[in-house]
Amino acid sequence: MSFFKISCPGCNKSLKVSESLAGKSRACPYCRATVRIPETAPPEPEPAFPGIQVSETPASAKSRAKSSAATDSTERPGAVTPAIQTTAATTAAPAKKAVKRRRREKSWFSSSSDSASSDVSLVLSFLIGGGIALLWYGATYPIRDTAFGQLFWQRGPVPFPTTLLMFWALAILGLKWLNLKKQKDAMLLDVLPTEVSPEITVASIDRFILHINELPGASSDTFLINRVVRGIEHFRVRKSAAETVTMMESQSAIDANNVAGSYTILKVFIWSLPILGFIGTVMGVSAAVASLASSLSGGGSMDAMKAALQDVFGGLGTAFDTTLLALIMSMLVKIPASALQKSEEDLITSVDEYCNENLLRRLNDGREGTGERNANDGDSDIFRKAVEQALGTHHAEMEQWLSKLDTIGTHLTDQVSAGWDKVNKRIEEQQQKHVNVLHEQQLDQQARLQAQLDQMANAADKIQQTLTSLAEQTSTLQTHVNETFSQTNTSLTNHLSGVQTGLASLSGVLERLGDQQVVVQQVAAQPEPSRNGWFSKKSLTRGRG
Repeated sequence: MSFFKISCPGCNKSLKVSESLAGKSRACPYCRATVRIPETAPPEPEPAFPGIQVSETPASAKSRAKSSAATDSTERPGAVTPAIQTTAATTAAPAKKAVKRRRREKSWFSSSSDSASSDVSLVLSFLIGGGIALLWYGATYPIRDTAFGQLFWQRGPVPFPTTLLMFWALAILGLKWLNLKKQKDAMLLDVLPTEVSPEITVASIDRFILHINELPGASSDTFLINRVVRGIEHFRVRKSAAETVTMMESQSAIDANNVAGSYTILKVFIWSLPILGFIGTVMGVSAAVASLASSLSGGGSMDAMKAALQDVFGGLGTAFDTTLLALIMSMLVKIPASALQKSEEDLITSVDEYCNENLLRRLNDGREGTGERNANDGDSDIFRKAVEQALGTHHAEMEQWLSKLDTIGTHLTDQVSAGWDKVNKRIEEQQQKHVNVLHEQQLDQQARLQAQLDQMANAADKIQQTLTSLAEQTSTLQTHVNETFSQTNTSLTNHLSGVQTGLASLSGVLERLGDQQVVVQQVAAQPEPSRNGWFSKKSLTRGRG
């Protein structure tokens, strides 16, 4: 992948972009203005005076001329340079203090490591996730009686930690996305501009560090800046391009492992969400079975059976709803996590390509590609021919050794292949045994579940029979009540008829009494001392007479 330079229309800063971003828009890391990347690389301006390099400051031009006098003789035709390069002045110069990279101040929520990292603060993400979870439950509280609200409010204690874990994971993904956006913006920076020095030498490293310190502060902890700074600092210490290449390869592996390790906590969350759902399932089924067992052992009335059945179905609803909710939340976390991890891996690949094109190819340690070697090409050719003639007698022997090594390698390959076949066979046998054990356990669990379902079906049949018996008793009781009511009606009718007849007879008697006259005789009082009355002896006698 090749890179080309463009200028930001907002701040006129130089940006280095890859060809893969051609035709796209990106934000300038300096002024945050939108930069439209052209489809093709713009042509480089031709110098006004070919063969003459104009620098920004006389001091930098003087130091660059001292460090690359021999190289200028080969790159600029027509330039006159001395035949012998004197390096004593550079070695005898007083050593000055090396320029160090300026780093951002670490905050309480940032990582304490000096290297670039893809990790985010778990404390900050937990606070964000907890706040979003509280807002979510506050928003769903008015609809807690609906089918959607019941998934979070009326399905036991499991949905609460499940929701918290989901929003915590989403908060981590959001912070990682912001970090990834910052990393991609830093890829537009011209970290090692050719204006500072066309080659990266020990003498030009301080100027590159000064340029990196002037870059935006938000990009100081990115993978690109960290990789470049570590590479040139290693080159300044070791003064070897080959060792720097090896170190950059190991640093690339470290960054890749850092990106993969930053998703460990997310993988734990993705694993924990279905486990919490299964815990809710176990709790719901246990509550349902316990309610059913208590109702069957009690042998109560129909109201108690109905209440027990409601508890059973409520427990089953809790079991299935918690599992469904946990699986959906796990998918909501897994899909963006995988996409974000792929983007970060692509970013590490882009950093590798940038370093290969703009750092490793420009390293110059004075051992290869220098003007001194170009001046001594004749001596090198003579030395190379002498070495080839000296080693000509050993070519046949080396070929024999190579054939022997090829045979040994083939034999070792066969043995290793046979060993791997045996290991693979053992692994397959162990996996088959494990699968058989799991299959037996699954069949056992299915048998237990089928037994529980049969018990529930028997209980349902008993309940149906009880309901049928109650219906028959109710029908019989209704028939008996109807017959009793009919008999009572008939008896009341007869009694009322008798009363009516008696009243009619009484009315006739009263009428006859009304037609007769009753005569009452009055007897004068006698002067006898004794009392005369209706029931005295004289009156009785008189009456008799």
